[in-house]
Amino acid sequence: MAGLLAQPIIIREATTIGSTSLLVAICSVVGFFTFVTPLLLHLVTKKYVTEIHYEPETSTYKATTINFFLARKQLEFKTDDVVVPDVPGMFTTMHAKGTPLFIEARHFTDPLHYAKIMGYDKPMDFKLGEQDSSDSNKQ
Repeated sequence: MAGLLAQPIIIREATTIGSTSLLVAICSVVGFFTFVTPLLLHLVTKKYVTEIHYEPETSTYKATTINFFLARKQLEFKTDDVVVPDVPGMFTTMHAKGTPLFIEARHFTDPLHYAKIMGYDKPMDFKLGEQDSSDSNKQ
């Protein structure tokens, strides 16, 4: 919004330079960043969960994110729907029903819910590979 408000001032000041090609270059750069910056910010922040609530009756969680037009979007999921990737992506801590989400532990009043969603209550798998029974019989 500030970029749109600043454009008339920047264009007025740029016209005092006198060079048309420089004026076109300045207006192009200002216009590009005015419209691209909100899109880049949305790409980074669309996965961020602003609120998360637990429904004990149905054992479901409701994660709230904000879309490009600042409208709240809710995703309802169970712990069975959550997949925690081995190598998380940029600003992604988990996938709920195939949707990448970035959650923080500070959003939880009960840390056990965070541990349950992230799979910390399950046995640790170090992904060392499977040992073949034929290899163990040879030794």
